[in-house]
Amino acid sequence: MPTSAQTQVPSSAQEQGGILTPDNTLLVLTWATFFALLFILHKFAWKPILAGLKKREDYVRKSLEDADKINQQLADIEKDKTRILNDAKEQGNAIIEQSRKMSIEISSKIETAAKKNAEEIVNSARQELAGERQRVIGALKKESVATAVALAEKILKENLDNEKNRKLINDAMKDV
Repeated sequence: MPTSAQTQVPSSAQEQGGILTPDNTLLVLTWATFFALLFILHKFAWKPILAGLKKREDYVRKSLEDADKINQQLADIEKDKTRILNDAKEQGNAIIEQSRKMSIEISSKIETAAKKNAEEIVNSARQELAGERQRVIGALKKESVATAVALAEKILKENLDNEKNRKLINDAMKDV
C-alpha cells in the first residue's frame, strides 16, 4: 500500500510531462540561440578561418609546385653532370689514344734514326778501314819497291856469280 507521501504527486509535474517531452519555449530559444551563434560565427569567424585555410592551401600547393620544379632541376643537373662526365671520359680516352699513337710514332722515329746513325757509323768505319787498308797497301808497296830496289842494288853491286845472287836474295827475303 502506498503511503500518503508517495501518492501525492505535484500537479505541475503531471502537466509538464516527462523528461523526454520537449518544452516549446525552450526549443524555440535553443534554435534562436543556435542561429544567432551561427550568424555571428559566419560573420566574424567563418570568413577568417576560410581565408586562413585558403592561404594555407595556396602555400602548400605553391610548395609542392616548387618541390616539383626543384626535383626537375635536380634531374636536369644530374643529366648534365652525367653528360659532362661522359664527355670528359671520352676526351680523356682520346687524349690517351693520341698519346699512345704519338709515343709509337716517336719511338719508331727514334729507332729509325738510331738505325740510320748506326749504319752511318758502320759505313764510316768501313770507309776508314778501307782507307787504312789502302794506306797500308800503299805503304807495303812502297816498302816492297824500296826492298826490291835495295835488293837489286845489292845484286848489281855484287854481281859475281849465281850462287852469291841466290844467297843475297834469300838473305833479303829473310829481312822482309
